[in-house]
Amino acid sequence: TFYQIWLADKATYPLFLTMGCGIALLTFRLYHASTPPEVTFSKKNRGDFSHWTESDGKEAAKQGENFRNHPVRNFFKTVKPSIMPDLNDTMSK
Repeated sequence: TFYQIWLADKATYPLFLTMGCGIALLTFRLYHASTPPEVTFSKKNRGDFSHWTESDGKEAAKQGENFRNHPVRNFFKTVKPSIMPDLNDTMSK
């Protein structure tokens, strides 16, 4: 059975963790790549070129800014750009 082959052997746990993280990253990336304002999947929206006109420039700029500054990017703006910040602070004293 599946349990006897995969779940009973503890050596397979890192494999499941790695695959789970990879699938989660792929899902996030696919969602992020398909949700910008310029991407349209329905034929009705693709045929409508009103979102490319200059009269809607402020709204398009706002949508673009919201897309660019997504929550993950905002989180990393607050994090110190260092791999080991505590170790770097300790070594620099």
